[in-house]
Amino acid sequence: MKRYLLGTVLLVMAATAWTGCDKSPGYRIEPRTVTESHIIRFDSLLLQYDNLADTASYRQMAESLTPFWNIYGRHILGLGDAPYFRDGIHRFLQDTTIARLYTDTEQSFTDLSDEERQMAALAARYTVLFPHRPTPVFQTHVSGLNQSVVTVDSLVSISLDCYLGKDYPLYRQRYNSYELDSHDRSRIVPDAGEVLLRNALPAPHIATLLDAMVYEGKILYLLAGLLDNNEAALLTSYTPDEAQWCASNEKSIWDAIVNNNHLFASDNMTLRKYIAPAPFTAPLSQDVPGRIGRWVGWRIIERYADKQGLSPAQLAADTTSATDVLRLSHYTGK
Repeated sequence: MKRYLLGTVLLVMAATAWTGCDKSPGYRIEPRTVTESHIIRFDSLLLQYDNLADTASYRQMAESLTPFWNIYGRHILGLGDAPYFRDGIHRFLQDTTIARLYTDTEQSFTDLSDEERQMAALAARYTVLFPHRPTPVFQTHVSGLNQSVVTVDSLVSISLDCYLGKDYPLYRQRYNSYELDSHDRSRIVPDAGEVLLRNALPAPHIATLLDAMVYEGKILYLLAGLLDNNEAALLTSYTPDEAQWCASNEKSIWDAIVNNNHLFASDNMTLRKYIAPAPFTAPLSQDVPGRIGRWVGWRIIERYADKQGLSPAQLAADTTSATDVLRLSHYTGK
């Protein structure tokens, strides 16, 4: 399973440092042209498929929806090896909870024109970073609150039922309270961009917390360059207050990581506590937002790119070790 998109370009931007990590960074990748993007509504097509009367028609539609069709039936819905999944798809859509999710999703996302505009810009900027990779293509589906974003080759498919807003009633049964803000409609484009970046730049060998921080920071830095809306709170899934708190306490956060001898920690438990979603960063304090390692890594990468004069495209291709990135960045928490 991989990624996909639409749009074409050629050029890079100015990467300039920004102050106040609660605000937008002052850099963005600027393409010369942006090709109009259309988001394929696989979710709506699936409803049409279920209502088809004859075998030839539903086979033809299933074949037209490859390669995502097999991924959707086998891996997302778990329908086994049947080539067209006719009965399984019907049972899925008739399930009471799925029917409610489908109805609410189709009503909430009747118009995706804003997302299409943002996706087109994201695709064009992505092509600047990775000119030899296929231009992504976007579509939407309903997964029953399964994985939010799925990629197949260069196709990026977004599970719209995962973005109905933090107050959506069914989410309380499925997600932890600290995860709810990540299921807002505003997260659709950032999440798609992050998946594209992680596919294009797989994580290197992660031996220490610093390795993880620098990798996560690189993803956030490049994601900020891809998006129209690149405010720090949106990129990190923090609230505006949390983003401001991080900016105001940056030096103290860094000193705490260093003084606790966590920077070169190699145990998975410590790495998860700094990087994985959580209500707070347990090794430091309940006052520190979760995933603070990603945020600090972003600050290190910003300083590194600025000190070394790297454009986002150059940074994407950069393979400098995390230890050398930190050394060359001269980052000290401020």
